Amino acid sequence: MTAAQVPLAAWLLFAAPVAAILFGFFVMRRVKPEWTHLPILLSCAIVTGAAFWLAADVYTGHSFDLNLFRWAAAGTFGVDFGLRVDGPGVAVLAMVAFVGSFIHLYAAGYMKGDPGFSRFFLVFHLFFLAMIGLLTANNFVQLYLFWELVGVCSYLLVGFWYQKESARSAALKAFLTNRVGDFGLLLAVLLIVLQFKVTHFHLLYLKAASGAPFELLPLIGVCLVWAACAKSAQFPLYFWLPDAMEGPTPTSALMHAATMVTAGVFLLVRSWPLISLVPGLPHLIAWIGAFTALFAAIVAGTKKDLKRILAYSTVSHLGLMMLALGLGQIGAAIFHLIVHGFFKAALFLCAGNIAHALHQPTANVDDVGGLQKSMRLTYLSFLLAALSLAGVFPFGGFFSKDAILDAAWHHGGPLALMGMLVAAGSAFYIFRMLFLVFYGARPEQKRAPHAHEAEPILGVPVLFLALGAAAAGLLKDPIQRFVLCGMRGLPSGLPELNLVLNLPGEPLLPHLNLLVAGLGTLMAVLGALAAWRLTMSDPGFDWRWRGGAAEAVFESDFGWKTLVDGCCSAVSRTAVFVGNSLDRRWLDGLIEGTNGFARAAGSVIARSAQGRVNDYLWWMLAGTALILGRVLR
Repeated sequence: MTAAQVPLAAWLLFAAPVAAILFGFFVMRRVKPEWTHLPILLSCAIVTGAAFWLAADVYTGHSFDLNLFRWAAAGTFGVDFGLRVDGPGVAVLAMVAFVGSFIHLYAAGYMKGDPGFSRFFLVFHLFFLAMIGLLTANNFVQLYLFWELVGVCSYLLVGFWYQKESARSAALKAFLTNRVGDFGLLLAVLLIVLQFKVTHFHLLYLKAASGAPFELLPLIGVCLVWAACAKSAQFPLYFWLPDAMEGPTPTSALMHAATMVTAGVFLLVRSWPLISLVPGLPHLIAWIGAFTALFAAIVAGTKKDLKRILAYSTVSHLGLMMLALGLGQIGAAIFHLIVHGFFKAALFLCAGNIAHALHQPTANVDDVGGLQKSMRLTYLSFLLAALSLAGVFPFGGFFSKDAILDAAWHHGGPLALMGMLVAAGSAFYIFRMLFLVFYGARPEQKRAPHAHEAEPILGVPVLFLALGAAAAGLLKDPIQRFVLCGMRGLPSGLPELNLVLNLPGEPLLPHLNLLVAGLGTLMAVLGALAAWRLTMSDPGFDWRWRGGAAEAVFESDFGWKTLVDGCCSAVSRTAVFVGNSLDRRWLDGLIEGTNGFARAAGSVIARSAQGRVNDYLWWMLAGTALILGRVLR
């Protein structure tokens, strides 16, 4: 296939967003700022159609990996800009396009009347474009380019309301934490160039499969995992994500469901042929994921802010995806990533509708109660998404979570137990949130007597996403076919399963195991019953335990946030010391002292140059004598 033979759909993935952003910036922003979203919504529709068009091609086995043009060269080494459209990439791409488009539509209503409406939509769509570029990159340098663009856009969107100190602080924390991870990816790319002399995925896969010893491969694998842990908010670098809720709700929804945090998981999927060759590294990934999933699920069950509960939920579910990857279940990780995109987007937008009904940027469980009757559409959407998140049959989350629990169960040991505890914890925190927000009314809660259902532009996208979360379980077989068929049609010599998936001869997604499914369902039921007992049967419990040592422990994430804040404070104090003491007093003093030194030296030299001709003649004769003596000798 040549560049001229690239399907029109592939060109539209980039042409539509770029055209919409340029037209919005140079025309709509100046002529009619409140209409900036119109070309962008049209772009979303085109991208979604193109993504499903390509998905249909890949489903029938027509994948491609093509270099379009060379955009960087140094000697014999060059980097091409290309497209890789295969099963793993296009499956995630279709979800990102579909979910992202509905979030854009929701944002048009949510951000209406905001002074920064035009600026928001331009950056928001650039965020969307960056994720498309990341998913379709065919080499590590190109992926790194879009990886950094995703980070920059997230910084601008989290700190969108920059007049708020909390928003500026959260944006800076997210940006700096991700810079830590981005350095890991940069180092990995440089080491890949040093070790393999190429950055193209296909060529790397072939070289890695050759069996030759690669001394730097373990370090490359560690750097890739390091980068993924920062971007996908895994322990110990998860702490930036809950604070990123300071941005507008559409930002939170897009970041958690379809863009920012899923990039780290996708990086590991793309890098798996390299990572799987490093002994012990997949097992480490599994442990990081399991610990993060359980840790975040516990903390989520103690939070009051609705968006913060969902933020810790995202951290937990990303941990489940990491667990699946660590156990070699690439298909299960991709499947859960897609299902998670649907139910997490719906839940965040439901939280946005609740805050919108209260006429405030966010809401917590103290502000609401008994909204079931006044916000029926939001309640229905939240319920469908919550059932999917909790893994209740036959909703989508049941099938994707069951595939991960099955892999952990067959692995055995602590990972199996942790997987079951995560299932219980997920049900507990989401049903606790459901009961506190939509059922009953406790004296501790400020009732919202004038709360009303959101207008259609806010309600309809949420309902469609919730229905997608409910029905996403039907994607199990197509996802497996996507990942398998996606490798066909690429350059020859690439072993399909053995190299890319590391699961020779085995199905990507396990068949339903009644024992594991039953245990997972039992844990979800126990979690839901515990939430009912502590919120409805004993309505005051959720308030009685607050204000003491327990709340301090949970608010500090078992002390980890306190430790991180202490380290950051120490770094800040060190910077202040360097700036004040070393820079201003010593370095500035040294620089400013050169003025006096130059003046003193000039005075000394001036005293020896009085303009006396006799002195000059004597010095000339002395110098001439020395030179003649040196030459004649």
